[in-house]
Amino acid sequence: MANVIASAISQPFARAWDLLNSYIDVCPENIWAEKNGGWPVWQQIAHAVMVADWLVSAGNEELLPTPCDRDVASLKTQGTRPVAKTAMKDYAASVKKRVDAWFVCLADENLPELNAALTKIVKRDMPYAAVAVMLASHTNYHLGSCDAALRDHGLPGVF
Repeated sequence: MANVIASAISQPFARAWDLLNSYIDVCPENIWAEKNGGWPVWQQIAHAVMVADWLVSAGNEELLPTPCDRDVASLKTQGTRPVAKTAMKDYAASVKKRVDAWFVCLADENLPELNAALTKIVKRDMPYAAVAVMLASHTNYHLGSCDAALRDHGLPGVF
């Protein structure tokens, strides 16, 4: 029963990612392009996906190519043209593969250890357990904002 904890803490991220993909599938184009929570819905999805890539790659690997400008995906600048949903799903699938590989390599005994590269970048202690939690919580945060856009239009959310 090796890596029982690491395996268990990967499940909230897997669930969040399933919801994110469901959201992309059901979101009408007019809502996809609309601002909600200060940012276009599609841009929040791009941001959530890019941050997942960043969390598992920080300091070790180049980020995967984004379907929009990196500053747009980073929420540094406002996006002006929505990314096509098919491109977003392709991007999300590539990032999911990278995150899944990261979880496979995550061992229970490493959970309290600091991710040195990420700790240096964010200037606060970032144990691997915290990174795993952030993968799910950050995705869910942006997904919740986007889900509100569906509900504001009388549509059911994905939660």
